[in-house]
Order: sequence, then C-alpha cells, then structure tokens
Amino acid sequence: MKLWLLSIIVLLIILISIFTYSFNILNPYNGIWSSAGNIYISNTTVILPKQVFTLEYPIKITITSNGVGIILAKDPYDLFFGEGYYQASQRLFEMEFFGLVASGNISKWVGELGLRSDLAMHLIGIPIYANLTLNYIKENYPQIYSYLQAFSEGVNAYIATLNSRNEPLCFKLLNVKPYYWSPYYTIAFAEFMAWSLTSGFTNELQSAMLYAEFNYSVASLLDPYYPYFTNGNITVMPGDGTVNGYNLTDQNISPSYLWSLNWYQSWATGITRSTLKSIIPLLNYSLNNISDPLFTFIDLGSNSWIITSNKSSNGYPMLANDPHLTLYFPSVWIPLDLIGGGYNVSGWALVGIPGILIGHTEYTAWGLTTPFGASSDAYVEILHGNDYFFNGKYIPMKAYSFELLGKNYTVYFTNNGPLVAKQGNLGISLYWVAGVKPMTTVIAEFLLDNSTNFSDLLRAAEFWDFPPQNIAMVGRHHAGIIDAGLYPLINETLPNGKHVLVIGSRGPLNGSSGKYEPVGFVPFKYLPQTIDPSRGYAFAPNQPTAWINYPYPFIGGYWVSNGRALDVYHYLSVLPSVSINDMMKLQSNVTDYWAFLLKPYLINALKGMNMNPIERSAYEYLLSWNSTFYVGEVGPTIYTYLISEMVNLSLNRLLFSHGIYFYTKQSDSYIPSLFLYIAEKDPTSFLVNGNFTLFVQESFSDEIKFLTSTLGNNVSNWTWGRVHFLMLYSPLGLKGLSLGPYAEWGDSFTLAAAYFPYVLKVPLPYVTVGPSLRFVADPALNMYYGVFPGGSTENILSPYSYVQLNNWLNFKYYNMNNLTIIATITLE
Repeated sequence: MKLWLLSIIVLLIILISIFTYSFNILNPYNGIWSSAGNIYISNTTVILPKQVFTLEYPIKITITSNGVGIILAKDPYDLFFGEGYYQASQRLFEMEFFGLVASGNISKWVGELGLRSDLAMHLIGIPIYANLTLNYIKENYPQIYSYLQAFSEGVNAYIATLNSRNEPLCFKLLNVKPYYWSPYYTIAFAEFMAWSLTSGFTNELQSAMLYAEFNYSVASLLDPYYPYFTNGNITVMPGDGTVNGYNLTDQNISPSYLWSLNWYQSWATGITRSTLKSIIPLLNYSLNNISDPLFTFIDLGSNSWIITSNKSSNGYPMLANDPHLTLYFPSVWIPLDLIGGGYNVSGWALVGIPGILIGHTEYTAWGLTTPFGASSDAYVEILHGNDYFFNGKYIPMKAYSFELLGKNYTVYFTNNGPLVAKQGNLGISLYWVAGVKPMTTVIAEFLLDNSTNFSDLLRAAEFWDFPPQNIAMVGRHHAGIIDAGLYPLINETLPNGKHVLVIGSRGPLNGSSGKYEPVGFVPFKYLPQTIDPSRGYAFAPNQPTAWINYPYPFIGGYWVSNGRALDVYHYLSVLPSVSINDMMKLQSNVTDYWAFLLKPYLINALKGMNMNPIERSAYEYLLSWNSTFYVGEVGPTIYTYLISEMVNLSLNRLLFSHGIYFYTKQSDSYIPSLFLYIAEKDPTSFLVNGNFTLFVQESFSDEIKFLTSTLGNNVSNWTWGRVHFLMLYSPLGLKGLSLGPYAEWGDSFTLAAAYFPYVLKVPLPYVTVGPSLRFVADPALNMYYGVFPGGSTENILSPYSYVQLNNWLNFKYYNMNNLTIIATITLE
C-alpha cells in the first residue's frame, strides 16, 4: 500500500510540474486510476476481433508466480502470434517507446525533447538499415518473415482490445495512443540494440584525441593495445592466438614486431598527427551527433563461462551468463517459455523481438557477452559541397531525406556510410557492417531456439553477423565459446613492407584514397573460438578474445579491464571440479581483483605517513580489508574514494585541461590497473607527480577530509551501503516510475558488477548498469536457474512488475523448471 500511495503522489507531482495538457488524466473512469487493475487476466478466454485476426487453433498463455509467461500453440505461426500478444499485454508502452526511438521518430511522442535522439538514429543509419534487413529476410527467408509478421499481428490483436480506459499508464502520461506494430519496428529495435553493442567508431575517435593532444607514449599509457596484465591464459581463446592452426607467424610476421608499432601514425591510418590535432573539434562534433541524449543502452561488460564434462562435478557441460546492460525499469528482458510448433525454448526475450535471445532448449543452452572488437570504423572525408573525394575524383554523395516535427532533414552518404559531422571541407563518415550487409542475427536467434545439439548451436553462430558477440554454448556433451560476428578487415602495409589484414584502427582512417577500405571479413573458421578446452573451462567477461599471435590483429575497438576475467580464471583454475552451486557463487563474487593487487602498494605508501586520529582509523580499516565490496564494510569506501582522489589529482588535471572528459567518466575503465602498473613499473611517472608514495599520501589526506565533511567523524559509519546505490530508472526518466535507490554490493570490477565512475561525490553516482539477468544451465541434467531485476508487467502499481527484484538483489535464483501457474488466458 505504501508503494501504491507513494507512486500516485509522485505521479501527481510529475503531472503538475511537467505535463501541460488537460487534467482529464485524473478522471476516475478513464484516467491513470483505471490502469491500476490491468495487471493479469485470470482463467479467461479472449475472442479476438475478426477484423484483426482469426486463429485456426486456440493459443494458451499462462503466467507464473515469478512473472514468466508460457505460450503454448500448435504451430510456429500461432506460437509467435501468442508471444506478440503476451509481450504487448505486459510491456506495450515499453516496446513501442523502443520502436519509436530505434526508428528515429520518438519526437512524435515527446516533441522537441526527442529531436536530437531522432537525428542521431538517422545519422547512424538505423531507419534505412532496418528496411534493408527487412526486405532481405522477406525475400530470402520467407518463413522467418512470417514469424515476424505473426508476432506483429499478435501485438496488434492486443492493441485492438484497448480503449481509452484500459490503455497502459504511460500512454496516458504522455497523452499519446498506441500505434500498430510491424516487423519493421522489430528489426529497427534489433539494429538499435546492435549499435549499442558495437565498438570501433567511438573508440577510434576517442583514442585519436589522446594521441593528438599528447603523444604516443601518453596515448599508449592511457589506452594500451591490450589491457594491463593480459596474457594468453586469460583471453577468451586461451593460448598464443593460434586458431585452427593459423596465426601471424604463419604469415611470416613477428607478433612482437607488429605490436611494437605505432598504429596511430599515418602509415596505418593515412592521417597525420597534425591533421588529427586540427580536427579535434570535428571529432567531438561527430561523437556528440551520434550520442542519444534521451535514451541508450550501455554495455560496460558482461560475464560468461563454460565448464566441460571433465571439469564438471556432474560429469556434464555447464554454462553461466550475466549480460550487463542498462538496468531500466521495466527491464528490457521479458522471461518466457515458448512451446509448440517444433519449439520448446525457455529464457529471456528482448521486448519487441520474437523468440528467446538468451536461454535453453531441452538439449542446449547459450549466453552472450560483448567482445568489443571493432565492427565499425571512422573515416575522414574530403568534401566539396555535396561531393566527396575518392580515388582521385569527386563523387556526389547519396542523399536520404526525412521529416521530423514538420521540418525536413537530409543525411548524406559516402561510400563508407553516413556523414555524421562536417567542418569546412572535411567530414567524418561512419562505416558500420549494418550498412553493407542485412542483419541475419535474427535468423541465428530462431536457430538457437530450435537447437537440439551442439552442432546446431555452431550452425546458428554462422548466421550471427552483428553485433559481434561471444556466444557461450553448451550441449549435453560439448561446450565452447565463439566470438561470432562480422569483423571488417583492412589490408595494412607495415613499415617493413609486409601486408597484414587487421581489424579496426587506432584513429579515423583516410576515406579519400581507397587504401583503407574494408576488403572482407574474418572467415568464420578463424574467428576466436574455443571448443571443449582441455583445461576444462573458458570464460568471456569482455577481456581480449585472442592473444598476440592471432592472425587478424585487433587494432581497433576496446577491451575492458581484465579484473573480472582474472577473478574467473583464479577461481576456476584452482577448483578440481565445478558444481552448479559453484557457478552461482562465482556470479555473486564481490572481490575486486585490482583492489586485491593494488592495496599492498597503497598500504606501503601510507604506512610511514604522519596521520591524525581520523586518518589513522581509516587506514586501519583499509589495512584489515580483504578487497570485498559488501554493503556493511568500511574498507570499500576508503579504497574507492582514495582512487577517486588519485584520479582527481592526476588524470582529471591532465585530461580536463585538454578538454578530454570521456576517459574518467567510463565506469569499467583501465584506471585501477593503470595505477597498479605505475606502482609496479613506473613509480616516478608524471601522472603521480614523480613520486607514487607522496602522491598516495596526499590523495589519502584529501580523501579523508572530504569523507569527514560529508559522512562525519565516525569512520565506522562510512560503510559501502551509505555511498553506493542502485537505481532502476524508467526509460522516460521519471523518478516516480523508477525503482530505488537500493544499497548495492560490488563495484565496477567485481563479478557481481555494479558500475560507477571514480568521482568525489557522496553518494557515488547511482549504479544504472549491471547484470541484467543471471543464468546457470546444465542441459544434460535438465538443471536451469535464473533471475533478473524485474517481472512481467510494466505497471509499477503491480507487485508483479518487480516480482524477481529482491531475489536478484540477494543473488537468489529461481528453478526454471519449477513453475507455479497463477493466471491463464486462451486466445481463440
């Protein structure tokens, strides 16, 4: 009742302070109050209007006590129709909001507030690329297209049952009406999600700015080719990088030579450092233009690992996965079982997209993490009016025009892709795989959902084109990980005259010469992969996918810090066998490996310091701390704010003076491992003012003054739970439709990830990115466990909107085979 009253009060405040339209929304008959009861329909048969659709066979939909929808049908068309109906009945506003964002038309609902978001989508090219994919599927995969149609018709059948009284709450808040769904919106949202998980373009521009503003040594220190303390043992594909018997050495190229080169130089990019420095405003302009200020999915990392039969305590392969995405309320995931028409699959669907993206069949299971290798690139274009220069001549750019809020806009395309920014006679174009190839990832999803053995999983991976993903997969007898997807290759001429095909770049490429254009993609056979690894396990928490002898070097993109990968490696390497419970314990691990390694250097720097009583108390807490991040501990607070002060006194002073803000705002950055590297290798670095010990002491003193001023003199009250919170925000950004804040375990480098940037603020910026679901599977023994921070419905007034949240917060799981039915609806 308290939640209900609080929600209503907050909603009224929102309406009075933000919305200017008629207060008819408060009408007791058709206003917001009527939405409160539209939660579930129990034991009901719904006769669908014949003008919408007539089903040949009834579809049964049941809902469980933990918010899982079970769709039962006789054929696949009806199955996906039922999924569309159910998704719409639970999440109609969310999926339609996503559909408008992805298609570059959210301003239709929110006016000028959504204009920059819409322009960003059109500059990236998603509305055009979605049509490219849709037409391709319709022509080449008519059966898959029919499933997309069935899903859309199910959505629209539900919409046809609505009236002004029972429309979902958020439609009333915005004073808008539902629109009819189509396969276009499904594909547009799929490509929007793909872009959110795409690396290359942004990383190349940011890394180039470091190089242009400073020099190669500083750029390499802050953004190394491989994250610090990487070795072949902790890559996704363990070993030196050899894949299916092929490597760099086979090409007569020395890995040590290749990785000693300065890949920022003009021989590698066709752009000189002086030119880079002159176009920094253009680079910033480009990044700003494709940044959606209204709504985005952020993927700072994810975890997955597989266990083979010889390492499993059960004697069969196992899998664990927790993808880290923006934790919106409601979640972007919706839990489902789809049964019938040859399908028997359970797991989590992305709202607005049919099928199960992460989950299991009776025989297989799979999960996803982002590899962060470049599948997009930035190009510098020479322009003259609406022409661009390529291979010695000016060519007219293709124009794509559209209208938003009654005003006409045009996006221009070079051979590399859309021109996202222009300054004088130069521009930046965006090459993305989506612009040159239709998306077949949706086909891969249906193949995964219908898989009956490990070979089926591998076949599905061949259809997965973008975004590239580490697909962790297990059958009843085999296990593996493959970095599936299309990586565009650039034919580089090394300074020694040899040629090598590389992935991505360290900066924008010269788009006018033709020398740096993609020449193909990494063959599926040579994608980073490990199948039934002999050591009994493999893992993919966004660390480098392959080590330095990989035949197609990853020059561009971004790999996250190795902290989570090292945690998995050290945990699994010492266990003689691994159980399902061990998998769950690892997902809940709150030890920060960087803190574990860095803490002795911090303690050594502080032990000779002349401290006041409060400093001494804080030091004792840090000294006795075991590098875990529990909400009741003081150690995490002392450590985190010490790192924040170190960032403030070094990196912020250096970078902010040059107008570079992105580096220290990244949650899963290289910062702790960078300080560890300096402490071990270069304690007189300019970044620590020439003396690591004095630098740590100064930072510690400033940190304690700050914490005392904000948290008081009693250090024992400086617990992690007072400064570190989770917030599940509504996509609309309205606090009254959000959940939280909740005191949260973990940090940016624990496996139980809870991301935040290192800033001097109490509390720290709310955690908004983390494990969007947790999944553990053993197909051979039919053991499946999962949880996610949400529920079935988007109606915040319903307890089923957050039915799984408490279990998720406390690392508890639901047995996905043990379902209690609480509601039933039959479609006829």
